[in-house]
Amino acid sequence: MVLLLALSSLVHAGEFMDVWVTSAFEDTNINAGPEASSPSANFVQRGNRAFFEDYESRSSDDISRAQLVLFRRDEGNWAGWSTEAAFVLRYTPYLNPDQTEPGTSLEDDGSYVRIIKALPGTDHTVSLTGYAVDSGRFRLGYSYDLTWGGKEIHSFTTGAAPGVRVQWQQGGNYAFGGVKTAVGDYVDPETRLKRNQAYYGFLVGGGIQPTDNLKLEAGAGSFEQGQIQNVDFTTSTLYGELIKAFGYSGQIAWRSTDAIDWIESADLKLYKNSPEFVKDSYISHRQIDGVGVLVQAEIDRLSHNLLDPVNGDSTVIETGTAGDLQTLFVVDSTTIGVDIVYKDLAYILFNVPGLASGVAMNPTMDQTPQLYGRLKASHYFESAHIAPSVGVGMMQPATYSTSGGTFVQYSERDKEQVPRGQEPAPILSGLVGVQVDMSKSVVIVAEALYTVDNNQSEYVKTEKHPKGDRVLAPYEERAVLGMNVIMRARF
Repeated sequence: MVLLLALSSLVHAGEFMDVWVTSAFEDTNINAGPEASSPSANFVQRGNRAFFEDYESRSSDDISRAQLVLFRRDEGNWAGWSTEAAFVLRYTPYLNPDQTEPGTSLEDDGSYVRIIKALPGTDHTVSLTGYAVDSGRFRLGYSYDLTWGGKEIHSFTTGAAPGVRVQWQQGGNYAFGGVKTAVGDYVDPETRLKRNQAYYGFLVGGGIQPTDNLKLEAGAGSFEQGQIQNVDFTTSTLYGELIKAFGYSGQIAWRSTDAIDWIESADLKLYKNSPEFVKDSYISHRQIDGVGVLVQAEIDRLSHNLLDPVNGDSTVIETGTAGDLQTLFVVDSTTIGVDIVYKDLAYILFNVPGLASGVAMNPTMDQTPQLYGRLKASHYFESAHIAPSVGVGMMQPATYSTSGGTFVQYSERDKEQVPRGQEPAPILSGLVGVQVDMSKSVVIVAEALYTVDNNQSEYVKTEKHPKGDRVLAPYEERAVLGMNVIMRARF
């Protein structure tokens, strides 16, 4: 609180940019009640989303948040040189849904210092960027949901994860290289004593844009994820061995007209608080004259050394793969998006790392990848300032089977055991909504969301299984009907 009061006396309102203020009346599941963690409609709880939303962002748009950006740009003391620096804080007020008490989250969101050199007689530049505290905006991959190489790639809890990046740029063509570090616990394999250790990550990549409508990009990186410690005996020669990760990403993007912007996540860009980067309005609807098409395809492949689940005295290389195909069709003020996303189980669990920490999956284990398709369409009625939309997605979730049962793995930390005797079921989710633009900064959004997930189960005792067993959850917990009514401002 003292820090915030001090900041408020030093900065102006304009130093806060990308500010979201949201008042939302939501019900996570109209069909269920408090016993299913749905406390009826309220203004407190957040996170009422379909599984295919927020694909290009690390947070949803129904929370309040802001970035405090103190930015400065100067011409250098020598011809062709310039500098930039930004102090970036992410400020997120929230409500505790259990106690209805207000709270705040305050964290660095990519503070940096940057030196730029314009090469004489050309439009080429070379820049050096240092990320002071958190280099999370410097990652590999392109669609944010598939990106990798942030501090979460380490198997230990990290605080600061700074880094440095060197980049050459000429219009849409670029090449970069960088280094990141994080400090975490390290167990000396010889003495078994714990101490601090710096873990490194190295990133390289580049892209070319032969025409305004074609872009090719690729990147690769290696990271020290942590140590192998999950051995049967600490006398094992593998105890304390470094887990080293390597991966690469590639993307090809094409559009029929440059009137359609590339799909790029704002969470991968540097913040710059200056007039040319601050817009009067955030409300934008894709509108072109005629017909336009955009296609972006990405692939990511990651590998690391983990304990062999069959022979605990050796390691194996486990590899995970993910990719997507994103398409947009724009006809005047109508936009239709059709996307396909693929992640195998090893990719989903890469940051853990592995199904069991530090241990690879048994090659004989039955498993399936996550595969889903989504379609979303919207139309903007410009004179009425109204944009209705509809979306639907179907997912075949990633699964695996062990002697303990069959499990659906939704994300690296979120899974559900499928009821005994039942096969994993596809997940269907849909939404209908309308956005009304009240002004340049304020909108009203109303949405209804429906998700059917027949993998949801609960643990109960029965006559057949007096010690308890997994059975299908009640229908109202598997067929989830939610609603949002939101007033949202962004400025």
